Amino acid sequence: MKLYLQYGEELSGEWKSLCEIELKPLLNVNQRPYPEAQNLLGIHLAPVRLPNGEVLNVDITYSTENRGISITILSGDTTLIQVGGFKRQETSYDPNVIFLTPNGIHVSAMVGA
Repeated sequence: MKLYLQYGEELSGEWKSLCEIELKPLLNVNQRPYPEAQNLLGIHLAPVRLPNGEVLNVDITYSTENRGISITILSGDTTLIQVGGFKRQETSYDPNVIFLTPNGIHVSAMVGA
């Protein structure tokens, strides 16, 4: 399971790939796996640099047990997007969230296999 980030290139009007980040088993604050760690994947505040120099921090939790997903993206201390829900199928690329960064770049975030 991976996070796929794309950005809207203003000149061409096309979506360009920014990065793909593999979701990994989550650890709790004591660095021990959660009891259900085999069912919880995620990314904890991974920094992603946009072409204009902006840095976003990405936080994702995904439960393989019920396909529940939470996506949070921050710019500094400001939450830009926070969405939760359930994927229809583990192999699908939903939900897909599109948002505008503080410096005006459209970003698309989706999680899929």
